[in-house]
Amino acid sequence: MVYKFITRSKGVVVFSISLIAFGAFNAFLMILSMALMSLRNLPEVAAVLPVGMISLPVFWLSSILNLLIFLAWVVCGIGALHLKDWARQTLRVVMSVYLINFLVNICLNVFLAQEVMTDVPVVFLIIGIVLSFSYYLGLIYFFSHPNIVRQFKYGVPPA
Repeated sequence: MVYKFITRSKGVVVFSISLIAFGAFNAFLMILSMALMSLRNLPEVAAVLPVGMISLPVFWLSSILNLLIFLAWVVCGIGALHLKDWARQTLRVVMSVYLINFLVNICLNVFLAQEVMTDVPVVFLIIGIVLSFSYYLGLIYFFSHPNIVRQFKYGVPPA
């Protein structure tokens, strides 16, 4: 069987565009939040921030890692739209690193939320975690599927 005329599937297009959109939006929000850290000395802002959050090395390391991951999502999404195999492989690695960082962020944010709030809404937290994990694991599985790997291996025919 010759796979000479394989084109992008709808799943590749949907996942690639969602990666570009989520990555660009999250990178914008991360850059904005880092830029707004200069406002932490205002009394209104200082009253809301948990004590010592800005000085936590884990917080800053996680923030910078998230920014790099979100930018990698945009690059990998564009590469996946062009069916570049490096984008598919890099995307799987980036998503795996993001899942590990996601677990660290969950622990960090629940710890910080307990300092500010007495009762953390656990139901909404669990629903958000389950939805996020299923999306990221779905991406890893999708880009590992043999049919998708075949699409990336043989590429799109020239127009």
